[in-house]
Amino acid sequence: MKKAQRSLAPGFLIASPPLGDPNFDRTVVLLAMHNEDGALGFVVNRVAPMSLGEVLKLAGYKGPESKDEGPVFLGGPVAPTMGWILCVDPGLDAEQEGVLAVDARIRITSRRMAFDELVQERLSFAGAPDPKRRMVMLGYSGWGPGQLEREIGTGAWLPTPLDEGVLFDVNVDERWERAYALHGLTPAVMMSMRSVGEA
Repeated sequence: MKKAQRSLAPGFLIASPPLGDPNFDRTVVLLAMHNEDGALGFVVNRVAPMSLGEVLKLAGYKGPESKDEGPVFLGGPVAPTMGWILCVDPGLDAEQEGVLAVDARIRITSRRMAFDELVQERLSFAGAPDPKRRMVMLGYSGWGPGQLEREIGTGAWLPTPLDEGVLFDVNVDERWERAYALHGLTPAVMMSMRSVGEA
């Protein structure tokens, strides 16, 4: 009888140094789904070379929102022109098409209505903090059946429990190191551990 697979989602995947794949070098991936059919995640520490306003303009928004200088994240190499919103919004119904419940509080959605709401509320916030802590992402990261398990087995990823502090409160450039710190480790220690294991 086949043993049931334990899901690693919700959680982080921390890229091992060096991973070798330029798409994932020094990345922290929010793992949103993981089951026997594969896995789905979003890189949360790689900023896109375009602003939120530029992305919104490409999506057809033509008002003052097209000047928004907020960041956009590269969620992964799959479907890089597809936009997603990561947010703290327990009231967002995960039964709706285009809405994914990561945990009890965090949602990820690709719904146009969510982008409409983001535009309206950012204009009304006038620089105040976003209560839903929204992050806009382009693309996602995906793994086929058994692929992520194989990559973890080769030491490419370190699975870690989800930590909202790392996700929302840590500077983007520091998220990789801070995610390692959840294990009491540093990337340098991981490098030395791997080199000892390979000797």
